[in-house]
Amino acid sequence: LMKRILTIMAAVICLCSCAKIIDWVPVTFQVRVQDAQGKDLLDPADDNSWLIGTKIHFRGITVDLDETGISPVTRALPAEYRGFRLEKGSDYYYLAFGEFDGGADYDEEDMMIHWPDGKVNVITYSRKLNRVKADAKQVFKLDGVECSNPIIIVR
Repeated sequence: LMKRILTIMAAVICLCSCAKIIDWVPVTFQVRVQDAQGKDLLDPADDNSWLIGTKIHFRGITVDLDETGISPVTRALPAEYRGFRLEKGSDYYYLAFGEFDGGADYDEEDMMIHWPDGKVNVITYSRKLNRVKADAKQVFKLDGVECSNPIIIVR
C-alpha cells in the first residue's frame, strides 16, 4: 500500500512540475494597402484622405477606421482590443484590427473591410491550437485566397 501511495505521489509531483503555462501571443490582423508598383498607400505623407469612411464589419458590428492617431506596435499581454486603426510598422503603415485572444480557436471568422468607393474586401481567419505541442495552425484568406499576415491589398 505504501509503495502504491508513493508511486501516485511521484506521478502527481511530475504532472505538476511538467505542466506548461503558455502565454499565447494575441492576434492582430494587419492589412497593408499598396499600388501595383508596391507603393505604400497608407502613408499619411502621401495624402491618404481616401481612407475617410473606411469601416470594418465583424461579428455583427461595424467599426470606423481611427486614422487620427497612429499607434505604435506593442506586445501587450493579455489581448487588449484597440479597435480598427492605422499603425506604423518598421517600414510601412498598415490597418490593424484587434487584438484577439491568441489562446482561442477560431473557425472561419470573416471580417469585411468596406472602402469609401463601395468596394469590399473579405478577410477570413481560422486558428486551431495544439496545446500539447504549444503550437497553432492559423490560416488567413483575402477574398477566398490564402495569404500571409500582414495581408496585402493592391488597389
